[in-house]
Amino acid sequence: NINSYKNTGIVANILEDNWPKFYEIYKKQLDIIRPNADVEVQKIIACANGKLGASIYLCPNCNEIYFCHHTCKGRLCSSCGIKTQIIETESILERCINCSHRHMTFTIPNILNHWFINDLTTCDILFESVCETLYSVSNGKYKKTRIYNLKNKPGFFAFLHTFGRPMNFNPHIHVIFAEYVINNGKLKKLTYLDYTALSKRFMKILLDKMEKFFGKKIFRGTKNQMYQNYPNGFYVNNKLEDDGIKFNSIDGLIKYVVRYCSRPAIAESRILDYDGKNVKWCYTDHKNNQYHEITDDVFSFIKRIIKHLLPYNFKSIRSYGFYNKSSKLCDNIIKVISKEKFKFKRSLLKWKNLILTSFKRIPIKCPKCGHLMELSFEVS
Repeated sequence: NINSYKNTGIVANILEDNWPKFYEIYKKQLDIIRPNADVEVQKIIACANGKLGASIYLCPNCNEIYFCHHTCKGRLCSSCGIKTQIIETESILERCINCSHRHMTFTIPNILNHWFINDLTTCDILFESVCETLYSVSNGKYKKTRIYNLKNKPGFFAFLHTFGRPMNFNPHIHVIFAEYVINNGKLKKLTYLDYTALSKRFMKILLDKMEKFFGKKIFRGTKNQMYQNYPNGFYVNNKLEDDGIKFNSIDGLIKYVVRYCSRPAIAESRILDYDGKNVKWCYTDHKNNQYHEITDDVFSFIKRIIKHLLPYNFKSIRSYGFYNKSSKLCDNIIKVISKEKFKFKRSLLKWKNLILTSFKRIPIKCPKCGHLMELSFEVS
């Protein structure tokens, strides 16, 4: 009796039914642009069904057996992504100092998207450009010097999102920025940020880096076109508030931006129907609040998901300035969460406590007699 509670969902079913044929057809292209695709898909197919092993629990009272199947922790698994979201959110909250934070979104024109889609590691350029932009604006005029030698040290978190609601490829960076800088070891209020300067400076720094990376001969024409078409720079603002999304606390904002870094490009709830050949899904456009329903054949749907698969060891969430993990600049500053609460909140991240808080059930409680079960052994 394999009494596991976990269900990996519709995305796993779609991949399980169609991946072998899809991979056979597109193997050459995938092995070049998404070399980890097959491994990640096999993970979600095998998630929580016994193929990845299990922990076997035994009830000491009535000898009932419970199989706790191991999960995949994959980048395409909606279920495993929920736990990743919770862990990342708590990790960020533990480092946040107790001050007001500003949310910013750094976007690029659609014409630049194709420069990043075939090799997502090039999105490092986006992170570097955002970092240099915020360091330079926090220090006044832009200077071509090592940013870490600048006088004011800002603190911020950057999050890469590669998709919009229609699952199109749209790489952009969300930033949660503390409205303080550290100057000579002291905390100093940053009273003003010039968004016009942010927009123009971000465009210049990004285009210069892209030209250096891709080569002048290849990229110079596109660079000149960008300066002609965007005299006020690339769009930098609070895009979420522009779309009518507001948060009462930094906790809610962090949960929102982390969610899109730790889950596949579509939530299970947006998939309306799957008949084995076609997938019907929906989204609501932020710009005009219009509801759309899309029907894709299974191969087109898989392509939409796979193009957002990040490479191994690629960090879609990064910290900078005094929020960097290696920095000790803000160790003695009052945090949003006190040190006394760290241990307790960390204990809630254990799998048993997560299931209890999320689904209101004790996972190792014997279904027959109600006694707590004990770990007997593990199989792989």
